[in-house]
Amino acid sequence: MASNPSTRRPNVIVILADDMGHGDVSLYGNTRIETKHIDSIGRAGVKFTAGYTSAPLCSPARAGLVTGRYQQRFGFEQQVSSGAFPERREVRLEDGSLAPLQGEAEFMRRGVPTTEKNIGEVFKAAGYKTGVVGKWHLGHAPQFLPNNRGFDYSCVFYGNTSLQHTNPEDPDYISLKVDFHDEAKDTAWTRHGLNGVRRNGELIDVDQYLMFFFRDQVLQFIEENKDEPFMLYFPMNSPVPPLQVPRNYFEALRDKIANISVRAYSALVQAQDDVIGAVLDKLRALGLEDDTLVVFVSDNGCADSRPGSNAPFSGGKYTTYEGGIRMPYVMKWPGRIQAGQVYDEPVSTLDILPTVAAACDVPTTGTQQLDGVNLLPYLEKEKEGAPHELLFWKLAGYSAVRMGKWKLYLEIRNGIAKLFDLQADPQEKNDVSAQEPQVFEDLKARYAAWDKSLPPRAWTNISPVFKK
Repeated sequence: MASNPSTRRPNVIVILADDMGHGDVSLYGNTRIETKHIDSIGRAGVKFTAGYTSAPLCSPARAGLVTGRYQQRFGFEQQVSSGAFPERREVRLEDGSLAPLQGEAEFMRRGVPTTEKNIGEVFKAAGYKTGVVGKWHLGHAPQFLPNNRGFDYSCVFYGNTSLQHTNPEDPDYISLKVDFHDEAKDTAWTRHGLNGVRRNGELIDVDQYLMFFFRDQVLQFIEENKDEPFMLYFPMNSPVPPLQVPRNYFEALRDKIANISVRAYSALVQAQDDVIGAVLDKLRALGLEDDTLVVFVSDNGCADSRPGSNAPFSGGKYTTYEGGIRMPYVMKWPGRIQAGQVYDEPVSTLDILPTVAAACDVPTTGTQQLDGVNLLPYLEKEKEGAPHELLFWKLAGYSAVRMGKWKLYLEIRNGIAKLFDLQADPQEKNDVSAQEPQVFEDLKARYAAWDKSLPPRAWTNISPVFKK
């Protein structure tokens, strides 16, 4: 058994889903399946109803989460990589032109700069055992790699996606072509380059279904560190495509979901929920449940082209409508965070680092000024009001500001500016800028001031385009 929880500092596990929409979780309204393990985190602690990511795109959202700072403050507005696709080109969004990649050098300078401290570095400096398992996607030059950035243990792929399994003829799995995957023939049924799995930097062969392999690495990390405080970052490789799911999960939903793509996606979420359940069961088995703070959130919403759900919101991944940035977001810490809480004030993934650091008495003095807020005083009723007066978003010409019930939505390149009352209109159907001109102008001015404070973006491309 582990050490007596009263004599040790708490553990931290941060679980990050990949492209999971607000409506994919049953605690947030999914009626197709029950995500009982994700739900259990919220029921044992707090469910955030206005939980936001810092970006509607994978890499920048992760950069914000691990640093507790708006990623734009260090030029990290765009994707660092999209895998090893030699045929890919990039849309240069400033002028809409199509330009070829500049080889490996194009990507090697992209990542969280060493001037920024991430959650691994912060906790390692405080004596914690630190680990990361899953999808890294924060840069793959040496200075950006997890073992060089505070993580004692890493088992990750560096790129944006990797195959769940590599044998298309295996009858135990269902594989559907979706999105770019059917055109990425150079990576089909292999894992290599940025999509290869590496343990502490060394490329390894993985014969197992990848999400289950990562589950086992997480369970092993917990087992090996059960007698000392640990911080584990678990950025999962699901439910982002490719849609490759165990057949038993797919068949279990045959009578519930007729649409093949929706069924496969739902089966993937169901399998993911069971992986999370295995992690929670491991904590209970080792007597660590009461001494471990667990956070679950998604990096961004599901893309509109995919069979997930951002309900009840409009928009999705890549957009700053609510469907792109408003996430399932739950947290538990038995004995400290009161169970069954529903917290309605806006919070952000930027708040995760300062919150878990405060919970563990881990100093953040070596970091730059954090934009995130320690949420514990609000959850423990020591502070009233909203943790944030303002929240900002900026990605490739799509921007937004939230202040209380008001949200300013901007498409800078298209000259579009809209004001929404999220309290009355959470689906953002009615532009009320004409009815509320003072609020409208105030938020535009606040956004302009914030934007002016930022350095230039460090790189500019975002959207993958394939040659036919």
